[in-house]
Amino acid sequence: MITEKIDLYKWAGVERKGEEKGYLYSFRHMVVTEMNVRKTRPAILIFPGGGYCFVSQREGEPIALQYLAQGFDCFVLDYDIAPAHRYPVPLVQAGMAMMYLRREADKLNIDGEHIAAIGFSAGGHLCGCISLLWDDPALKAMWGEECERIRPDASVYSYPVVSSDKAVAHVGSFDNLCADLVDRKDYSLDKKVRPSAKPSFIWANSPDDCVPVENSILLYSALHKAGVPAELHIYADGWHGMSTCDEEVNEGDVSDPMFRHIRTWLPLSAEFLKRFGFVVKNV
Repeated sequence: MITEKIDLYKWAGVERKGEEKGYLYSFRHMVVTEMNVRKTRPAILIFPGGGYCFVSQREGEPIALQYLAQGFDCFVLDYDIAPAHRYPVPLVQAGMAMMYLRREADKLNIDGEHIAAIGFSAGGHLCGCISLLWDDPALKAMWGEECERIRPDASVYSYPVVSSDKAVAHVGSFDNLCADLVDRKDYSLDKKVRPSAKPSFIWANSPDDCVPVENSILLYSALHKAGVPAELHIYADGWHGMSTCDEEVNEGDVSDPMFRHIRTWLPLSAEFLKRFGFVVKNV
């Protein structure tokens, strides 16, 4: 496995203005030189959650290793957070990460037309921002018309923060990202779905008392109404932040069948992506 830490600011030639993070961590398959064939792999960009006030370790490397086993090359974004950094910093860093993958696809031996994104909780919101708001003013100012390339070729939303409606919102995430800098309604993802969005897989847990499951339902409904291929899985049990649902990310006993059942989101999401061409190719 090839691991690497990429400074996205250095790569993009952008001066840091107090930003501390904006680093991309790669988990890539090694090139097997003894085989007389070159392989390109689908890629997935991973956004851990944390309410825009921390970046969860449980939703970074453990997720990358799972998708790596499914043939993906994986990249985890460590992005800046509140209170020191708010909009547009996380969104700009997410955009830089996707543009890095697009522009360096050949060098990385990844399929530049099959780059997915996955996000967890507030990371799901960040995933949604580049999936649905790829032409956000901050991204367009940086990349011009090329900002369309920031949009992933498919998206996976894991118990995502979606709506700014106070009845269902994870208010802390919107406070931390938007503060009084931008109108949080403009970052309510369920209101920003367009038919040009790409295939989307969503999963959540009904008893989630942190980010209400209605967020996932609203997002699915908006995608379905717009004619975007979408799949929604809501589990009857569980709680917020279950990630890979195994001993790597949980302190307690994971032998309960509930964990095994909810863990099915991983192969289901990989199968969903493969249906849309996210497969290893010989070139």
